[in-house]
Amino acid sequence: MAEVLHFTGFIKGVIYRTYLAEKLKKINIEEFDVNKSPKFGIIKSSVTEIAYSQWVSPKRTRSYPFTRIYNTYGASKVITIIPVIKDEGKDGDRDRIQYSTISWMNLLNIYIVLAYYETADKSTKKGQADKQKLTNQKFNNEFVKSQIDEILAYHQSALHWNKSLFEERFVEIFEKALDSYDSISQKTGVEIHSRQGMNSYLKAIIEEFEEFKNISLKGSQSASKREALTSHELEYLVDSLKATFSIENYLGGVYYLTPDEIFHNGDIYIIQESKNTSTDSLPKLSDIQDGLFKLILFSNLDSLNLDGQAVSFITKLKLTGKNVIGAITFPDASAELESFLAANSKTFKKSQKEIIRELAIEAEHNQKLKIEITSNIT
Repeated sequence: MAEVLHFTGFIKGVIYRTYLAEKLKKINIEEFDVNKSPKFGIIKSSVTEIAYSQWVSPKRTRSYPFTRIYNTYGASKVITIIPVIKDEGKDGDRDRIQYSTISWMNLLNIYIVLAYYETADKSTKKGQADKQKLTNQKFNNEFVKSQIDEILAYHQSALHWNKSLFEERFVEIFEKALDSYDSISQKTGVEIHSRQGMNSYLKAIIEEFEEFKNISLKGSQSASKREALTSHELEYLVDSLKATFSIENYLGGVYYLTPDEIFHNGDIYIIQESKNTSTDSLPKLSDIQDGLFKLILFSNLDSLNLDGQAVSFITKLKLTGKNVIGAITFPDASAELESFLAANSKTFKKSQKEIIRELAIEAEHNQKLKIEITSNIT
């Protein structure tokens, strides 16, 4: 089993420029429907506009929302819509929002809109007719829009908004979500998970908001450590170490997370996210965006310590695919970009070459970020 290193880091502020973001569709607030509108875009009011993204589950690893947030991150004001709980029925999963998610959004200055599911259908998918499973879950759209209206007129930071939202309204919203699932269960005949556990979770939150942080951060830290001991089938591992990070900001918030890999090269630690494809020459754009978003916080670390000692580090996105000739790392070898593309003229499609050119620019404009493109065959 690989050694697990435990790092601590500090972030003063986050500065990051995105160059691979997709064009955002604009929607007037009057016409916005969270259940029908695109999963990310721009909401316009008569006086201003904000970029938005939507989660389909409160669990980050189940719904992969970071691609959608990446596409909105270049806007001056960014919101993300997250369900407080998602119950897929007694034979499915039940996920609830974690305080670590709030910490991450606070660090990135992203306003949170809390949502809850209002309607759903019994699943009739193949093999599920006899199971207690829900599908086609829809949010209460007016509830979501009312928060968006507030944020459109809000002039303080996302941290301030998120803090007040969770301290003053979270319990009420969570109870609405639980009541809504009771109603969904009655209407559909689908048995859901016991409410008792959720009531216990909520009771801890009511008693002390700090306890909510502790419950979720401990869970996040445990998940981080479990993740650190797991390698994924498509990860391209080369003698890498595994590591967990406790990242703190000047307000005292802590977030635990785990990169795909970390390497030790001389005196420098390389924090790496890896994206591999076994069927194409370059991973899908959505996978690349997900990897870049995960590195935003790492690339903005002001300091990194291992066992109390300061260490030097860089962050790197490694992209591997089939039939790639040679390798290139941005921004170090940006001058060699065109010759690399010429050598791979038959390997990469036109759209992939454009992505690679944008990746070169992204690496040039974001400190401590490197991007490597190479073959998945040594």
